[in-house]
Amino acid sequence: MAEAAQRIRQGLTAGAFQDLPPETEGEDDFSALEGRLLLGRHRSRERNKGLRKKKLDTVLRQGHQLACEACGFDFERVYGDRGRGYIECHHVVPLHEAGEGRTKLSDLALIRANCYRMIHRRARHGRPPRSCGPR
Repeated sequence: MAEAAQRIRQGLTAGAFQDLPPETEGEDDFSALEGRLLLGRHRSRERNKGLRKKKLDTVLRQGHQLACEACGFDFERVYGDRGRGYIECHHVVPLHEAGEGRTKLSDLALIRANCYRMIHRRARHGRPPRSCGPR
């Protein structure tokens, strides 16, 4: 193993690998192993499923559309009947941070999945996104 590593280092130093042909396998033919069964154990915070329905009902009763609060995307406007009533509902302060307690409807936001992921990406990168999408 050490001998093979030494030969690779020597080849890199001498530039021997610069003229290698590009990989011949096409991107459409690329494959990776998936589908293994995994058994996991983790903790999760309990969510009250009735809160989502109550939030949606309240928004509609107030005369608003069920649109993403970050970008304004309305699934019903874009997809018609198929999109009616479809929007994700997320905690403004994630439960893993807030811990156990009472959740008010104002603690919830209607956010589509792409925007939700960008909001969390902001947290990892330490700066807010310019926009989650067109308004």
